[in-house]
Amino acid sequence: MKQVSVFRAGSEPPLIAEERLTDEEACRIGAYLEAGAVVMHTNTLGTDVLDGDAKVVPLTIRTDGEFVWTGPVTYYVKKYGVAPDADFLAHVRACDYRVRVTTELEIAAAAAVFAPAR
Repeated sequence: MKQVSVFRAGSEPPLIAEERLTDEEACRIGAYLEAGAVVMHTNTLGTDVLDGDAKVVPLTIRTDGEFVWTGPVTYYVKKYGVAPDADFLAHVRACDYRVRVTTELEIAAAAAVFAPAR
C-alpha cells in the first residue's frame, strides 16, 4: 500500500509541496480523495500550516485499495490546489478520477500502514 502526501519529502518541519493543480483538477482530485473508503475516522482536527496554524484540517484516513492518504492530503488539495505525489496523480488520472470499490482486506492493509508496530 502506497502512502500519498502533499508535503515535500524529507523536509523538517514538513513543508507543503510547491506544485499546484488547476482549479478544475483540484476539484476532481479532491472529489476522488473524498470518495475513498474510510480506514480510520476521527473528529480531531489538525493544524493548517498555511493559515496561521488554525485547527481545521480533518485527520480521517482513506484508501482506494492501492494508495492510502490522510485528511490533510484532501484538505490541501481542495483548499489550496496543492498537488499530491506524482505517482498518485498518474494513478487517479488513469482511473479517470473514479474510485473503485475497495475490499475489507484492502482497508485492513491501509490501516496497517498507520498501526503501531507490536
